[in-house]
Amino acid sequence: MKLRIRKERIFFTVTWLRWILAFVVAISLLLNRRNIALFIFILTALVGFFENFISRKYPSQLRSVIDFFADKLLVNLAAIILAAKGVIPWWAALVILARDMLTIIGGIILLYKNLRREFKPTVLGKVSYFFQLMALLPPMLNGQVDWILMYMALALTIVSGVYALVKSEFRFARRKAEIDEFRMYRLLKFADIFTLFNVSLGLVSIVFSINDSFGYAALVLLIAVALDYLDGKIAKAMQQQNVFGKELDSLADTVSFGVAPAIFGFSLMQVASNLKQFQITFGMIAFTIFLFCGILRLARYNIMDLKGAFQGMPITLNGIIIPLAYFLNVPVKFYPYVYLALGILMISSFRIKKLP
Repeated sequence: MKLRIRKERIFFTVTWLRWILAFVVAISLLLNRRNIALFIFILTALVGFFENFISRKYPSQLRSVIDFFADKLLVNLAAIILAAKGVIPWWAALVILARDMLTIIGGIILLYKNLRREFKPTVLGKVSYFFQLMALLPPMLNGQVDWILMYMALALTIVSGVYALVKSEFRFARRKAEIDEFRMYRLLKFADIFTLFNVSLGLVSIVFSINDSFGYAALVLLIAVALDYLDGKIAKAMQQQNVFGKELDSLADTVSFGVAPAIFGFSLMQVASNLKQFQITFGMIAFTIFLFCGILRLARYNIMDLKGAFQGMPITLNGIIIPLAYFLNVPVKFYPYVYLALGILMISSFRIKKLP
């Protein structure tokens, strides 16, 4: 077995995943599914915290920029939707949005002048982001604003914005610019279109689950499995297999066969009338573990080059097993155990032969 360790690539996949989860939070809030929105909001914030903590050993100019946008998307989309629904005042959301837009516009100007820039948040910027997260939790939880937290978050936001005018958060990178190597027209191939359709269906399944249309959500997951199989075969047939395609496929699989099934199970338990509170709580824990196992499984896959076999159950199988469980009328109370078993199988060490 030939093993290639490229740990820095893991963080690109996780960072892009946080972008998508930010939109899932916004969609959930729009559809008045606060429990799901809160669950994904906290999960995304935790993933971002641990990712930033661990990834310091693998600095990257490009990742520093997309990581910044992932954080801002989570907070700003949530704040805008909450303001639009009248949960928080518009002026509070605009303060947060204005501070971040100031940084974004300034960063675009600086990057246009010289690509050798990377984003390094100030200490004040990090602290204000933390308080923004904390201030948005009560409105998402019970529709009430904790004004002490909110005023602290807004004050820190304004102070950090003024400080950013004095000391820009976009600084010169010591390494050679990476951005030129990542022009999208150079990276995208025909097979990647099927991967993008795969992730689109994952998002469609999430929307169906949030709307309690579980039959449609399960059916869409099965179609996503077919597209996931096709993109690999097309890439191989057209000799378009590359690192970008592998990373894009992993991100799509995380959404379609990790995030979407987790929200499917969580939503299903939310509408079940015969479940007790401790069962729902256990389900939330099980779905979270399942999602983490899916991310870990894909992260391991991305740093390995195991020919002809998978190590651990492929995450794609979730898109078959979970819809089948639904169509076979498996009782909802058993779903947490099914998800835990699938999570363990994904991170296990046994090998499965790849389909021809």
